[in-house]
Amino acid sequence: MRIRALLFCAAFACSNLAGAQDDSSALTERLAAARTVWQRAAIADYVYGYNKFCECHAETPPETLVSVAAGVVTDVRHRMAKTGDVVPADRDNFALYWTVDDLFGLIERAAAGTATVQADFDARNGVPQRIFIDYLPDMIGDEVDVRVTSFSTD
Repeated sequence: MRIRALLFCAAFACSNLAGAQDDSSALTERLAAARTVWQRAAIADYVYGYNKFCECHAETPPETLVSVAAGVVTDVRHRMAKTGDVVPADRDNFALYWTVDDLFGLIERAAAGTATVQADFDARNGVPQRIFIDYLPDMIGDEVDVRVTSFSTD
């Protein structure tokens, strides 16, 4: 009976590993396809918004609005969820905010490692819409949870 239980556990573990590899492979393919759509769109100037969920803003994170010109972050504002007030980010910190190309890089680097990665992409322009990365599944607070709220080329 013990041998049968061990064989079952081994088979179950292998099937889960295969499923994880399939998920990773599917993500890699979807990421490449979305990046191709984005590159073909050749959008260098845009404004997009996102919510970044974390322990400090678990339910109502501010919306971060990022302006990008020629592929470089030129302005960042935070719209507070509870009040709607818009607070500009310090220009010295603009390097901390993502362009769309940076979002693709974030997903790609995490997927190349051991992290659990989930991502969805806009079919029209390839822009990542939802990114969830859990670098250490047994650790709390290391996750990246980003949801794009808006995207405009105006």
